[in-house]
Amino acid sequence: MRSNNTILGAAMRNALNVFRSKIVLAMLVGCTGSPLLAQSEQTIGTDNAPPSRELLLDSAILKTIESTSVSAQVTGLLGTLSVKEGTKVKSDQEIGRVLDGLVRLQMEKARVSYDVAKKKQKSEIDKELASKNRAVAENEYQRAVDANKQVKDVYPLNELDRLKLIFDRAVLESDRALHQQEMAALEVSLAEIEYKQSLELLQRHRILAPCDGVVVSVERRVGEWLEPGTVLLKIVRTDRLRIEGFLQAIDAAPELIGSIAHVTLEGIEPPIETKAELVFISPDANPLNSQVRVFLEVDNSQGLLRPGLRPKTVIQRVP
Repeated sequence: MRSNNTILGAAMRNALNVFRSKIVLAMLVGCTGSPLLAQSEQTIGTDNAPPSRELLLDSAILKTIESTSVSAQVTGLLGTLSVKEGTKVKSDQEIGRVLDGLVRLQMEKARVSYDVAKKKQKSEIDKELASKNRAVAENEYQRAVDANKQVKDVYPLNELDRLKLIFDRAVLESDRALHQQEMAALEVSLAEIEYKQSLELLQRHRILAPCDGVVVSVERRVGEWLEPGTVLLKIVRTDRLRIEGFLQAIDAAPELIGSIAHVTLEGIEPPIETKAELVFISPDANPLNSQVRVFLEVDNSQGLLRPGLRPKTVIQRVP
């Protein structure tokens, strides 16, 4: 009796399943206005639609383009430092100095040596004196030779030898004067090099801002000992910022470089809106999500934007 009931229950369940299958098939085939069919037609129509001309940048964040650490170039005590955190500086602005008293004395000494060398080079006294001595000695010797030709032994042989020696010595003195003048020209060049070296060393005692920006940290104070390479402070350029974010690899075509993006910074009143330019598309894609990193640059001359904020960035696709 129990076996018959089990068989009957299984048969009823099979019949019920067949009935349900027929109902579902009738709904799919016979009902042309069914929601499932409409959804399928809507999906097909969406796939054939043209792509959007706007691309939303994923994980966009504002960052600095240029951040520079200013270091000491020479050994010595930090004598002056005229900036602090938050100070705005211009490129090549002097912001400090390493004590340079000894270097200034060395530079002054090199300058005087340079002036002396130039005066020696310009002086013609030794050259003219040697030239006149040579002319006199040559005339005396030549007169003695001519006199002996007219009257024999007017000048003894030893006297002729003495006059000849004086003449030869005058010739050598003249040559030496010319040589000394050439050496004086070289001494001028050497003194000039030493003077320029002292000027360069003095310049290295100056601490200059390498770029426009804002001082964000000061690592050393006046009176501290410095070595070459010691970091004094850090300057960040804020007049132009970078927006970093990601696009899908299928959208990151090289032709997008130069495109303009609309940037909106929300969460403040009133919201800040500006434009940015796409300047870089990474050649590498993330294998996990197929995203590509891109850079945009935005003008921040008014100082309204801050690094670290996350703006909404929409790139206008070039048609």
